[in-house]
Amino acid sequence: MGASRRRLNRRKVVLFILIILAAFWGIHHFTATSPRLKSAWNKIIFTSNNNVAIAVYSPKTHRTYSSSNVPNHKFHMASTVKVSVLAGLLVKQDGVLSSHQRSLAKQMIEASDNNSTSELFDDLGGQQGLQSTFNQFGMKDSTADSSWGLSTTTAKDQIKLLNNIFYKSNLLSADSQQYISSLMSNVESDQIWGVSASSDNFALKNGWLENGNEKWIINSIGYVKNSNGTSYTIAMYSDKNQSMQTGEEVLNQLARVTKPILN
Repeated sequence: MGASRRRLNRRKVVLFILIILAAFWGIHHFTATSPRLKSAWNKIIFTSNNNVAIAVYSPKTHRTYSSSNVPNHKFHMASTVKVSVLAGLLVKQDGVLSSHQRSLAKQMIEASDNNSTSELFDDLGGQQGLQSTFNQFGMKDSTADSSWGLSTTTAKDQIKLLNNIFYKSNLLSADSQQYISSLMSNVESDQIWGVSASSDNFALKNGWLENGNEKWIINSIGYVKNSNGTSYTIAMYSDKNQSMQTGEEVLNQLARVTKPILN
């Protein structure tokens, strides 16, 4: 009886030590990662003439990291809203799309086709349906517009959506998650920038729009999986870019400096 108690007590001590070590590692990794990311990002963000925001979620630390040179600014979503449209429609229809809707979804995500988006946007319920989608995913800083590309959001809000696609979700089934991920992993070559600049193993949806005083709106959201098995979700938004090319390059730079820190 005494020996059994001693063994039980030893196991409790070992378990306690393991818990403490795990907690210490989590805190250490977070405190080490956060300033490195901020420093790397801010060298790019605060030397840009455009408005830029980035947010990244690491499942290793269970933390979202973010930075922006316009902290309270909301960005027009352009074509990145198409991920919200598809996710919202899958939630609305319990994961079941008609063959026609699937054909439209493929065109919407992979080719960024606007006509397909408008049809699925109507199926979702238009502006009201999109706002309902934002609300369901806890995207409190996102506002739907009747012109879907002019809906506004923040990089951190997009991380909430992306985490529901690539990690745990109470809204999307595993099949729905895989379906969205597969489309985002198969975008056409004109979308291979932004999130994809740092990796060959990615899923993304980019957005670009020339819009008056905002000049070029250039956005990129998605997921990266590293060769060592680690992964992260990432959202980058910008406007007031002088050209599409200069906006893309800023996002490419941010994506490139992010990967080695989260690897």
